[in-house]
Amino acid sequence: MENIPQSAILPLSEILAKLPVAELEQSLNDFLMPIMETLPEERLRKVVPDVVRGILAQETPVIAAMAQSTPRQKRSCWAGAKRIYRFVWNKRFNHHQLFKGVYRIAQRTVAAEDPEYLVIALDPVNLEKPYTKQLEVVSTVHKSTPPDLKGEARLTRGYPATTATVVNTIVPAISYLNWFSYKASDFASENREIQRSIRTTRWVFPGRKLRFVGDSGLDDQKNFAFLGMDEFIIAAKHMDRLVEVYNGRLHRWETEHLQDLVDCVLWQATYQIAFHHAGRTTLTDLKIGWFRIRLPNTHQILWVLVAEDQFHPHPLTLLTNIPLRSLAIAQQVYADWRLRSRIEHGYRFDQEQGLDVEDLRVRTLERMRRIFALVLVAAQFVFFIAKRWPPTAVLWLRKLGGKLGFKSDRDGPYILLRGLAALFQCLATLSWLSIQPFPHHLFGVT
Repeated sequence: MENIPQSAILPLSEILAKLPVAELEQSLNDFLMPIMETLPEERLRKVVPDVVRGILAQETPVIAAMAQSTPRQKRSCWAGAKRIYRFVWNKRFNHHQLFKGVYRIAQRTVAAEDPEYLVIALDPVNLEKPYTKQLEVVSTVHKSTPPDLKGEARLTRGYPATTATVVNTIVPAISYLNWFSYKASDFASENREIQRSIRTTRWVFPGRKLRFVGDSGLDDQKNFAFLGMDEFIIAAKHMDRLVEVYNGRLHRWETEHLQDLVDCVLWQATYQIAFHHAGRTTLTDLKIGWFRIRLPNTHQILWVLVAEDQFHPHPLTLLTNIPLRSLAIAQQVYADWRLRSRIEHGYRFDQEQGLDVEDLRVRTLERMRRIFALVLVAAQFVFFIAKRWPPTAVLWLRKLGGKLGFKSDRDGPYILLRGLAALFQCLATLSWLSIQPFPHHLFGVT
């Protein structure tokens, strides 16, 4: 302290005035308002920002860690932890109310951007709880990341989850989420879970044109039938299935294997596209071709889009009910399906080096669902800040989070999350300092 000029020592009020405290609190409360409005009383509503703030500050859903990062009002963080525990245990509301609040945030996001149609990515995911033995209705799930020692997928304890996310808006919007168990009484089947996500999305966005996209796990005729009233694009998995193709010369439908038709597809266009991977952008030539098929049993008409590029060993085969009557439509279908990767990036941010959603330390399915919803909302808030705040303000947070300032910097959500965490930790530290100064006198420091 002796080497620091007194003019450089700022009072606490001046330090707080220089931090974006008011702006951040206003943005956080406005963003979470649809969730808070679903709760039955004011005390519960006030806990929601504390929970999201704690998740972002500690990058974890562990309640004890959340309480450490909330602004201190008493001499122990146990008071803050009790508020969060009571919120998670409270019987005056259930997870459905929190889910509805998340859907209202999605409605507000879509209404603000108003796209011509919504691209909805459906994606089941398995969340791992490897050391769990006695949690309520814990399931056995199939997990491919990380793989086992042989590089293959493995079976482990955990819980499956499903989300439906609007991926063609600037800020992603969640129209369905669920954390469930194969052993729970409310679980019927995986197909029913997918159908519930579709039905809920229709309820969240009535009157909107919906275009669902999904990976090969959704390649099922029951899903095709349920999606029939909307548009869908799904990656093909069962390439050995029998389909019917129309023979224009003989004026009849003939049965063929899907793989045989894909192998002899007529390429109808070649154009360049950009692939983004590991911080690099690479241009490559993409060949596409398409044809019409009919499913043998249901006689549902589908179109098959085949795309081939030099980065993947096998052509991509997409099944859609959108009539591919021109090159422009085919290109748009392929571009919309590529948007599905945004949900993969979102899951990675929720799970791995982001918010660590798999580290839930509550014991019942109901409590897991509540925290799961708030973790997803916390992740959405990071994307909201990145897209809605002024660029200069976002850059300030990124620099606080450790942005190096090189051209090679990847300005994704992780550095922004680190900046928000540093800011929340600073506020917690200053609030603790205001009620409990450090005992300098014990060290003989004046």
